[in-house]
Amino acid sequence: MLLLQMAWRSLWRNRRRSILVIAAIGFAVTLAIVRLGFDDGTFALSLRSAVRSSTGYVQIQKIGYNDNPTLQKSFTVTPEIESAVKSDPLIEGSSPRIQAGGLISYRNHSLGAMIMGIEPRTESLVTDFPEKINEGRFLDNDTTADIVVGYKLLRNLGAHVGDSVVVLGQGFDGILGNMFVRIVGTFKTGSDEFDRTGAFMAVPVLQNFLAMGNNVNALALSVGNPADVERITRSLDPVLKPLGLVAVPWQELLPQMRQTIAFSHAAHLLFLIILFTVVGFGILNALVMSVTERFREFGVMLSIGMSNTKLAITVAVELFFMIVIGFVSGNAVGAGINYYFMKHPIVIGGNVASYVHEWGFQPIVPLSLSPGIFVTAGEIVLILSLAAAVYPLWRVLRLEPLKGIRYT
Repeated sequence: MLLLQMAWRSLWRNRRRSILVIAAIGFAVTLAIVRLGFDDGTFALSLRSAVRSSTGYVQIQKIGYNDNPTLQKSFTVTPEIESAVKSDPLIEGSSPRIQAGGLISYRNHSLGAMIMGIEPRTESLVTDFPEKINEGRFLDNDTTADIVVGYKLLRNLGAHVGDSVVVLGQGFDGILGNMFVRIVGTFKTGSDEFDRTGAFMAVPVLQNFLAMGNNVNALALSVGNPADVERITRSLDPVLKPLGLVAVPWQELLPQMRQTIAFSHAAHLLFLIILFTVVGFGILNALVMSVTERFREFGVMLSIGMSNTKLAITVAVELFFMIVIGFVSGNAVGAGINYYFMKHPIVIGGNVASYVHEWGFQPIVPLSLSPGIFVTAGEIVLILSLAAAVYPLWRVLRLEPLKGIRYT
């Protein structure tokens, strides 16, 4: 108890020195929280934009469909599957999908297309496709033979919104079929390939055209928190595996996105290592200064009978107080900054905004308040502070009374 009192009194005896050390630690914590919040917020936004512009976070499929998609690898969404999906509180919505290759013809032009069957009433729960309309409108019912095509596909066909085109495709039974459909709108996703070849039709219309009965190729799922994806896939496995189905997470649906995020994480980790190495030396300098400027005081204490061990413990407790106060203050400031920019994201303007929006992403830079950020930031700064405290404590343990008194 006496050592604690001595450490606390010594901490505030020289306020300027203590505040300098606390400020160095607090700055490191704030910097870590803001930087990690920026990374987490940016990654979350990029992931959300990617999955809501294509696959959804999770898809229920036939086993092997993701590796080799074919029309025959389809299934019926049974009441058992619907019950499992609706009973999971982590799943926010679901929408069926059919994916088929075909040919779209208009007058003298015929182009290959990737036709996606979607459910107009539920698609907005899973993706942002209905918001990507460039001209006309999106599908509004599941009974009319309408089609929405990529704006580049429409341009290459030489057609216009409102024209009727012929869709040719091979059905579930292998028989070629064709049907007239009316173009009711175009979309612009930012993906050059999809805008050149993509098209949407209602699931029931496409099922009838392809002779699929009630079968679909996938059931896309939407989740509120991407961190819950793994938990969802595990909870659905007991229901799906007996039916020959599997819940496929976005990491497998979008392998390129997974690789991009992994590369970005590695680049940001390298940046953090360099940044906090510099910050660590700053903390080390502040702690060394805090100890060495009191060597004469320490020499007197040693000369009147205090042991080096007890002196080192007192200094260690004092440094601990500084670390705790700096950590708490840094968390408070960092949380405030992240909260502000989470509610008021940085808006990218000019040509960069147009470029970002062109690729289907939002031109904003949000920050995050994920609990993991504070845990990681705390671990980083705690390790830096403890590592920085080793040298000054070693100097105290090796200090001799006479050398301490004569120290200048």
